[in-house]
Amino acid sequence: MRRQFRTTAALAALLIAGAAACDSGGGSSSQKPQDSSASGTLTVWLQVDAQDLWPKSVSAATAEFNKKFPKVKVSVQYQAWADHLTKFDASAQADKVPDVIEMGNSETAQYMEAGAFTDLTSQKATFDGSAKWQKGLSDACTSDGKLYCVPYYGGTRAVVYRKDLFEAAGITKPPATWKELQTDIGTLMAKHKGDKGFSAFFMPGQHPYGSLPFVYDNGGQIAEKGSDGKWKSDLSTPAAIQGLKNWKSLIDAGMRGDRTGDDLGAVPALVAGKAAMSFSTNAQLVQTYGTAKGDPKLKGKVGSFPMPSPTKEGSFVPPYMGGSVLAVTAKSKQQTMATEWIRDFTSTAREKEFLAGGFLANTLDLTSSDPERAGYFVGLEDSWNVPAAKNWAQVEKDLTIKQMLADIATGKLSVEAATAKYGKKMEETLNAS
Repeated sequence: MRRQFRTTAALAALLIAGAAACDSGGGSSSQKPQDSSASGTLTVWLQVDAQDLWPKSVSAATAEFNKKFPKVKVSVQYQAWADHLTKFDASAQADKVPDVIEMGNSETAQYMEAGAFTDLTSQKATFDGSAKWQKGLSDACTSDGKLYCVPYYGGTRAVVYRKDLFEAAGITKPPATWKELQTDIGTLMAKHKGDKGFSAFFMPGQHPYGSLPFVYDNGGQIAEKGSDGKWKSDLSTPAAIQGLKNWKSLIDAGMRGDRTGDDLGAVPALVAGKAAMSFSTNAQLVQTYGTAKGDPKLKGKVGSFPMPSPTKEGSFVPPYMGGSVLAVTAKSKQQTMATEWIRDFTSTAREKEFLAGGFLANTLDLTSSDPERAGYFVGLEDSWNVPAAKNWAQVEKDLTIKQMLADIATGKLSVEAATAKYGKKMEETLNAS
């Protein structure tokens, strides 16, 4: 879900070619819906995460699919995030595209624009939970009001905290307001005054999805597309600037040590007791106490709460929704079957399994009763995704946002100077042909 590059005009033509032969509702002109006599192979590309986290869910979805298409072989091929888009583009050039492909929700814009995915608009209501899909996932599947993919699973952020460190400092409950958070940070920093490696709140500079929620919380956004079709940075607006200043105040109050790192250091810091809090993903919460990377002894000593809003008393910052989506490729000759496999793989039964695996289901209708994960189910109706610009991935590849944030976090540039400098660079990239 992290890597992507520009789609060339030639590649766009290849991706679109052949799509006219397929109907726009997830069915092919040569294939009857639910045709039990259909045969052949359905090729599904999933990320290796599925193989590691829920292989039984993949098998169960395929078994359900084969009840309807018993003569069809489902070939699930696992991909790596590092090169899956390169492989997909090559498959289009070779005219051997998969029928179903998983993509990160920050990767879809250029492919929707290129016509690489089948229009599933008329099929939306047939997918379980579609009436309340996670906004940050469904937005990534939508272009000009049409649906081109299906939300698969999500991953958002909440504050992960060490309950035992709170208790040792005399803090009896997690903060519910920004003022309480600031007070607790001060208490923890004072408690560990002599430990230069301790952070009450681990918040490194290169953490876009830890910082940008504060922009949205203050009424700002990253960028917007004008009526002239050009993208414009909104990072220099007063709303965005104040949001980033709120984020910077959190770093100044609670972060000791290197401010140029990223959030991958959160789990080690929490496990070692060198951080009392971090703004972490669902997976990082689980890793803190439940995997080889974590410490099982911390089970019961780790919890989560939503990040309090510095601008709205009693409210919480709107979280960035990361995650994956599933699309039927426009050049697939198995449109109906591809759509049906996605329908089976994102059924309520499967989504409950993804939820049990430590992530978010694709719908607001499914939540976890695990108290340690409570912070991850607050404010999801306001979740957001990166700008739906075809060149957004190039912005990520260039590290434009991360460099801006590192400069702010370290004090190398003021918020105003950093947003002006890097906002201009972002605009140039977003508007490149």
